[in-house]
Amino acid sequence: MKRLALLAVLAVTALHARAVPFIEDNYTKALAQAKTKNVPVFVEAWAPW
Repeated sequence: MKRLALLAVLAVTALHARAVPFIEDNYTKALAQAKTKNVPVFVEAWAPW
């Protein structure tokens, strides 16, 4: 019974999941949108080394 309940919760969560919208190469736009929506800005950075 617990497995069924867990499966139901995971299924509902998956249905409501949304992708994170990324804004590439436009920090000003990303910052303005974050301020409007009152959410933090996520900055992804990487290096090939």
